[in-house]
Amino acid sequence: MKVFGIVVLVLAGILILAIAVLGVLRFVYDSRVNRIWSSLQVSGKAEVVFLPEMVDGLPEVAQRYLLHAIQPGTLLARRVELKMSGMLKPRDDASWMPLQATQILTPGLGFVWKAKAKAAGPVFMTVTDHYAAGEGRMRVALFGLLPMVNDSNPDIAKSAAGRFIGESVWLPTALLPQYDAVWQEVDSLHAEVTLAVDGLTTTLTLTINEEGRLKEVVLLRWKDDVKEFVPFGVVIEEEQEFGGYTIPSQLHGGWWFGSARHGDFFRFTIEQAMFH
Repeated sequence: MKVFGIVVLVLAGILILAIAVLGVLRFVYDSRVNRIWSSLQVSGKAEVVFLPEMVDGLPEVAQRYLLHAIQPGTLLARRVELKMSGMLKPRDDASWMPLQATQILTPGLGFVWKAKAKAAGPVFMTVTDHYAAGEGRMRVALFGLLPMVNDSNPDIAKSAAGRFIGESVWLPTALLPQYDAVWQEVDSLHAEVTLAVDGLTTTLTLTINEEGRLKEVVLLRWKDDVKEFVPFGVVIEEEQEFGGYTIPSQLHGGWWFGSARHGDFFRFTIEQAMFH
């Protein structure tokens, strides 16, 4: 019994040490992500307001969208901070996991997305995705401590940059020609808008209805596990106005959009959007 007790104490000590090490590693990682978040909070206040003449010369479908998305007189925000809820499905054969998340997105600089997803019962995972200064990283950790995924490489950076550009629709000022967005009309209900970040140029194909509401966003996005650009698409079910901006508020989407391989892996509801 004495030997058994010693073994138990040793194992307990090892477990406590392991948890302590994981806690330190999480603290270091969280501190780094928080520094990136802070770097995206550009200082100063927006001073220029949106005027309808800013979209003069654009295709009619682009004008219809931008005039719907930004109210005249609204300050042209330089970043957006979001709170969202929803569900995530990490694999085709996995169950949906409810989540809560926060995000910051600053055109030209990057984004950070931080989520807490409930797996089963008391089991939860933290998920962090970010892109800044040409680097992307994805980290998934059980109970926030035990890393299941913690990857950063050029393929992940390229995929994260695609996500960053695709999610520019949450900050419509990023789609103004004054911010180097290039528009091309496809037809009366579709337009292409081309954006660039850190040398990666991406074209978004937008479906816009007669009222100017955004209905779909499709792009070719780098998929790091197959090492190629594949169609990635989002369907927008609802929109909401926040501080003079009308943005997608309920949406779902996933890879291989428009093909038999497509399957949603996320469903999000935007609960709050703060423009700065």
